[in-house]
This record gives sequence, C-alpha cells and structure tokens, in this order.
Amino acid sequence: MMLLKNLIPYKRARDIVFKMLEKLIEKRTKLTPIYEVYNKISSEDIASPEDLPMFNRSAMDGYGVIAEDTFGASEINPVILDLLEDSNTPVRNGQCVKLSTGMATPEGVNAVVMKEYCIEGDGFVEIRKGVRPYENISKVGEDIKKGDLIVKKGEVITPYHIGMLSSLGIRHIRVYDLSIGIISTGDELIDLEDFTSTEELKRKKYIINSNTPMFYALIKELGFTPKMYKSVGDDKEEIKEVLLKAMKENDIVITTGGTSVGDRDYTIEVVKDIGELIIHGVQIRPGKPFGFGSCSLEDKEVLLYILSGYPVAAVVQFELFFRNYFKSRRSVYLPLKRGVPSTPGRTDIVRVKLVSENCRTYVEPLRIRGSGVLSSLKDGDGYIIVDENIEGYEKGDYVKVYLF
Repeated sequence: MMLLKNLIPYKRARDIVFKMLEKLIEKRTKLTPIYEVYNKISSEDIASPEDLPMFNRSAMDGYGVIAEDTFGASEINPVILDLLEDSNTPVRNGQCVKLSTGMATPEGVNAVVMKEYCIEGDGFVEIRKGVRPYENISKVGEDIKKGDLIVKKGEVITPYHIGMLSSLGIRHIRVYDLSIGIISTGDELIDLEDFTSTEELKRKKYIINSNTPMFYALIKELGFTPKMYKSVGDDKEEIKEVLLKAMKENDIVITTGGTSVGDRDYTIEVVKDIGELIIHGVQIRPGKPFGFGSCSLEDKEVLLYILSGYPVAAVVQFELFFRNYFKSRRSVYLPLKRGVPSTPGRTDIVRVKLVSENCRTYVEPLRIRGSGVLSSLKDGDGYIIVDENIEGYEKGDYVKVYLF
C-alpha cells in the first residue's frame, strides 16, 4: 500500500471543512413546530417579544394585600382586613383578596401573605405575619425582559428552551435541517439485516457493518436526518452509482472505507471523478486518511466526508470535522495518572477514562490504541487532544478532557 502524501495540519484541515460547512448550512434551515425542535440546533437568534411574567402574579397561595397594612402583624397582634369576593376588584387600604399561585395580582396589591399565616373568617382575614412590599410576588419581567436573548444561533434546543418559548407564545422556530446519507464500503462487510449466524461470519470471513448504524445514531444525536444505504463492495462503478444516488437525496454524504491509497480503495477515486477532492490526509492519529470533498449536482452543492473504515478512526474524524462544528463537548481539566507520549508535527487524539484515587480524580489514558477497537469508545469517558507542537504530557500534568 502506498503512503498518503502531503498531509495537512489538523487545524488547517478543520478550518477548511468548517468554512465550507458554514456556507452550506446557511441555506439548510427549516421553520419547525416547537414540539419538534428538541435537540435540534437553532439557526437564528431569538429575542423575547415580551416581558415574562407579562404581569405581576402571586408566587404563593395566600392573600393579596397592601404590604404597609400588615406591618407589625403577629400571632398575638393580628391585623384584620376585609376580604373582597372578586379577585379582579382593586384593593384599597384595609382590604385583601384571596389568590392562588400564578394568579394575576389586582390593582393595589403589592404583596402576598402566605395562607399559613392567615385565618379566614366570615368576610374578613386575620393576618398574623407582616410582609414587605413585593414579597411573594413575581414581578413583570422578573424571569425575562422584552428583548432579552433566549436562544442563540447555534444553540442546542433543550426542553427548558421549549418551555420558555412556549410561555412566550412562540409556536415555531427556525433550525438547521440537514439530510445526511451514510454509505459503508468493503468486500468484507455484511449488513446487520443480512446477518444470519456467527458461523457464517467465521466461514466467509465477513465483518458485520457496524459503522452505518453507529453513524445513524451519531447523526440523530445532532438533531439531523440520517439515511442509511446498503453497504457496497470494493467495486468502483457500484460505489459511484450509490454515491450519486445518495448525493441526489441528501445535503451531505458520509462514507466509511476506501480512504487510503491501496489497490481496492476506490472511494477517493470516485470522488475525484465526480467532484472535487479538497482534503486527503491529515496529520492526526487516529484518522490520518481523512478525506473531504464537494460535488455540484443539479441545483445544489453536496459535501462529502470520506472516513476511515476502522470504527474508532471514523468516529474521531466525525468528531473533529463534523460534530464539533455543531455541538461542543463539555470539558474538564484534570491531572494525568501517567504520561502521554506524542510525536511533534502530529495531533494525537487519546481516549481516556476518569479514575478516582485518594479522593481525587485522575485521567487514565487507555492503553488500547487500535483504530478498530470499539470497546475503547464504549468504555472511555472522553478524549484529550495532544497538540502537534508538543511532545506529549508528563504524569501529573493537567489536561483538557472532552467528555462523551
């Protein structure tokens, strides 16, 4: 097998990919009902059209009062106030009104006395504890003020965003809407739906195609629409046929396998034939044979991610060049339990576990480095990135851990 030539640095490759991705997604948005936007990514800033609450309201079950009427009230010296029957009637000095949590406070009311400190009689209420002005009242704009930014462009929509948007009467928002095709290549692959027995796998030396269902889930996690295609053997014309079909039906196509320069690695050749191969080979480990291209098809441009056939390398490539554009992972700084060597000029992505020892948390680099060892992703807690300009880290160094 020939070696990849002209490897480019990770950060340069990332900038190229992200710039093209940014250009693509600006045209791929959809006005979506609020009930369907959970975990999707907002394509716009959304400012509050109103104050929230929109009016003063009771924060407790109790009695709306003029706070000054209750000053000095106690169990041994209660204040007696007339009880109004209509909760919408303006309240004057010496009067009160019964309120439930969330009810609008009528004119005149500037505080609420909790019902636990009141005794209701026939047309009157004994107030046994004084309150300060605006005590137990949710004031206009206390939660959100008109014009406040409630969703930022690029922000992932959570159930709490949905609650706030709903409370403001917002029924639809615009989110990024990408359809992403997934194609796995290789003569050795058998799709999960075609699997019959492990005996057949051993006899025919097949490997179950795990990349396609894995990437289906990874794309769903981002709030986009994945579309799976049957795996394709190492046949240039078959790869070209399914790739063209996937490009017609999607905004982005992700392929796994065929990224190197061996005799049967045809995906790169096909991309060169039908479009432009922009990147082939990046100075990272794992994931060096990352490929990226584009193709103009009819009235649209489709981006092509050509990922490794090895699951771990493919996930790393997806993480660095796709997922990280949309959703940044949470990170923590923690000390290393042992050193991590690295080669200057190459960016290393090291899978790690978090371990506790003597009431402290440490970062334990996983010793398994194989690009096909899926258990290192399942069992790992995250990864660290060793920059190309350093020779690794020593035991005890604090490193930034990106958490799965």
